[in-house]
Parts: sequence; C-alpha cells; structure tokens
Amino acid sequence: MKAIIIISSLFILFACAQDSPNIQQIQNMQFFIDNKENNEIIEIEPGLQYSIVKKGDPTGLTPELSQTISAHFHGTLTNGEVFWSSLDTEPLEIELSKLIIGCQKTISLMREGDKWMVYIDPTMAYGEEGRPGIPSNSILIFEIELLEIS
Repeated sequence: MKAIIIISSLFILFACAQDSPNIQQIQNMQFFIDNKENNEIIEIEPGLQYSIVKKGDPTGLTPELSQTISAHFHGTLTNGEVFWSSLDTEPLEIELSKLIIGCQKTISLMREGDKWMVYIDPTMAYGEEGRPGIPSNSILIFEIELLEIS
C-alpha cells in the first residue's frame, strides 16, 4: 500500500513538473475535443477539422498537390490574434504542395468557390518551432476561400 502511495505521489509530482509544451499539447487536444462537439465541425483526422462557410461549385474539381491554387487566407490563433491575412491584398497563388500539411490535406478536399474555416493542430503546421507571430505549438485557424485551380 505504501508503495502505491509513493508511486502515485511521484507520478503526480512528475506530471505537474512537465514543461509547457506538454501542457500546451493537452490544451490543444481539449480544443479539438470541444470543437468537435459543434455539429457543424467535420473532422478529416485527429487535429484537422473544418466547417463550411460557403459552398462552391459542387461539380468543380479538387486540386492535386502539384497544381497551383489561388486562394484567400485569413489566419488567426485560438485567442483571435491575426497572424496573416490576404484579404486586404491579393490572393495567394501557390503550388498546393508548398503549403503546410494541414492546408494541403484540407484544400485538396475543397472545390473552387468553397470557403471553409479550418482548424489545424501544430503537428500539421509549425510545431514546436513556431514562426514570427506564431508561438510554438499553436493551433492555427484559417478561413480559406479557394478561388481558382490552375
């Protein structure tokens, strides 16, 4: 019995002493669990979700990774802070394969004219490294409007 109490105490102590990325990962998991409770949220895979803002042409094509897309992106963190937006400038024209994995997987399901809210776990974005304006282990939220595939 004493051994169980000591082991339990050590486990609790060790768990409380974990560094912040592990705490952040737990918070990120909870975000996706809570987000999925909204019946408008569609999960592509764990850590990658979207909701449809506007439907485009239902007979339109979906882009291949090797194709260039033209799209508007409005990116925010979970606290609402905007880290990047093309809404006030020109749409981004880029080969789909050059985007972060979360965007590649999501946009490859979109059709021209679709506008989606996309929720991306850091493992499919910038991870522990982060980027200027994007802290490490940040969930990215994008409003993406796929304008054209070429």
